[in-house]
Amino acid sequence: MYLALLTAIFFYAVWMFGGTRSEHWNVCLSALGIFGLVFWLRARKRESAPPLPGRLRVFLMLLPLYVLLQLLPMPAALLRIVSPERGRILAQLVHAIPGTSFAPLSVIPAETLAQFLRVCAYIVVMLLVRELAWRYQSNPWRLVLPLIAVASIEAVIGLLQHAANSETGAHGSYVNKNHFAGLLEMTLPLAVMYAVALLWREGSVAGVPVTAVIKACGAIAAALVIFSGILYSLSRMGFTAALFALFVMGPIAIGAGVPAWKKWLVVLGFAALFLYIFIFLPSDELIRQFGKLAPTNVSEGRLSLWEDTLRLVAAYPLFGCGLGGYESAFTQYQASFLLMRVDYAHNDFLQVAAELGALGSLIAAGLAAMIVLPALHAAATRSNTDGRYFAIGCTGAFVAIFIHSFADFNLYIPANGFLLAWICGIAASLPFISRDFA
Repeated sequence: MYLALLTAIFFYAVWMFGGTRSEHWNVCLSALGIFGLVFWLRARKRESAPPLPGRLRVFLMLLPLYVLLQLLPMPAALLRIVSPERGRILAQLVHAIPGTSFAPLSVIPAETLAQFLRVCAYIVVMLLVRELAWRYQSNPWRLVLPLIAVASIEAVIGLLQHAANSETGAHGSYVNKNHFAGLLEMTLPLAVMYAVALLWREGSVAGVPVTAVIKACGAIAAALVIFSGILYSLSRMGFTAALFALFVMGPIAIGAGVPAWKKWLVVLGFAALFLYIFIFLPSDELIRQFGKLAPTNVSEGRLSLWEDTLRLVAAYPLFGCGLGGYESAFTQYQASFLLMRVDYAHNDFLQVAAELGALGSLIAAGLAAMIVLPALHAAATRSNTDGRYFAIGCTGAFVAIFIHSFADFNLYIPANGFLLAWICGIAASLPFISRDFA
């Protein structure tokens, strides 16, 4: 029941334009709050998962506390010390509104508060998934099946859209094709590894039950549909990120326990396959999209935007301009796209640096490291268990969204953040997901 409810909330966020409209996302926030409260009130101590590792628990608490710090009103004297640019703005405001002597680090507290609630929602999702993984140890892949199902539905809708109009990319229920591709690229590695887990036990497919073969065929079919959705989304970074994730997963999966010289052969083989697919698989429409990456177009596009964003980062180096404050703070440093409203940096890393500053970025990077590095370590172990297959799938998902985040803002799309938090919950449960698939 709990998994069905969490899936329903996730599907609602995806279906309602990725949760990008506040009225829809607020429904998800309310549902997650009620669901999380009921879950932990009814949970019995003996049914609860083991405590989180100490360092992960610390970083998980530090991130929302840091965002709250950005909302804390500070006296003008202190503000000028910790954030000179914010102090300068407050000084100008005093001339217009006498008596204004306190202000928060955030340039737009209302938006930072909204982002704070979003961060809390993602943490709740991660912890709920980890708790469910503890309960589903006998069949932990139940946590992945809803993600594969939702992604498959989105991919089918996207393929039908492309079939109706081949000039426009598939976008499913999303407004933007790149964010649609972001959803699919994070799910694709898990679908692939689910099929592997069903078929491959201790290095052999011998003796696999017919039911497992049927399930594996379904997982492979879903993976092909999801990959086709990415391909026909015409998202350049989505296609590149998905391929690169599969490229990274291949050598990790096959190279475990293989001598070093054979590992290099595996890596070279996958590199050749990656290049072949990258060159010969894209459709004519996608090739034309890559053709738009001419140096002139790039220099006049996102590179200029990133240069402006770096000036914003330099203006708020330590504490940032406040999570969610990019659009409001950016206008003062905007030297490109002067006739356009720029709400995102189209680079998640730059935008996080601008909004959270050096201290907040270190906290976010530390939290990511506490989740990603153990998953990568588990993926490199030799035992063919659910834990390893899960770890490889999670690693592929992390690689895909990491690559895509260099040129887009998928992490600021609520449904995609929800999905990433779900995958982080799976990754955090890897220490106790180690049984052979049954």
